[in-house]
Amino acid sequence: MDLLLPGRFDDSGTAYAYGRTLFDEVATGLRPPTVSITPSARHVGVTRRDTLRAGFGEAVRTAHEEGYPVLVRGAGGGAIAAHHGTFGFSVVRPAEDRKRGIRERYDEAATLVLGAFSRLDIEAEVGEVRDEFCPGDHSIRAGSWENGMKLVGIAQRVTRRATSVGGIVLVWGEEDLARILSRFYAALDLPMRPESVGSLRRTGSKAKVEDVITALAEEAKLRYAAEPVPLDEETLRRAREKRAEYLIPPQS
Repeated sequence: MDLLLPGRFDDSGTAYAYGRTLFDEVATGLRPPTVSITPSARHVGVTRRDTLRAGFGEAVRTAHEEGYPVLVRGAGGGAIAAHHGTFGFSVVRPAEDRKRGIRERYDEAATLVLGAFSRLDIEAEVGEVRDEFCPGDHSIRAGSWENGMKLVGIAQRVTRRATSVGGIVLVWGEEDLARILSRFYAALDLPMRPESVGSLRRTGSKAKVEDVITALAEEAKLRYAAEPVPLDEETLRRAREKRAEYLIPPQS
């Protein structure tokens, strides 16, 4: 399995297009199964279902007021927000991985993250918290369902040709994310408790984004015998060509 650590992209459109390009390359056999870990660019990520909700135009306006572009992501779930205090990861495999169940892939991603956290002495567990953003029972949290905080959101994408499971890890900067997500979810008339937006900083950890990425990369090497490879220019070119496809334009 390959391990890609491309660093932070200049813009969120290229970052999203990179994720889709990587998925397509694994699906078509151009690339072997791959773990990718990428520092975030500032954005709000939504699902296709979100774009059909009443109030979506207003939600997009609130995000742009905060300086956050809005992009449509391939995985399910609900709206997420990210910035330089977060990073994303994914495990992408070709079609034969569809033989495994959805829960198996969720468990795999959660186990990978918890293994990385244990390297940094961060205590967390799998479980949803009340009125969280992008709710799911495979979130990774600190605290209880009632008053806990979300540290990692996990989602997956499954097609006939490939699967991907991964998520976003919140390291610091939860105040900004809570404010932006509160406004976005309110515009969509969906519940979202600001205190549910957590971070590793709020657990007492002093780890930086780079520290957590390194821990996750080491865990991927251990679990998958993943070998680091550089991001090739052809993949980057494809991503840059497609970056506009995922951006939602500002709403008037």
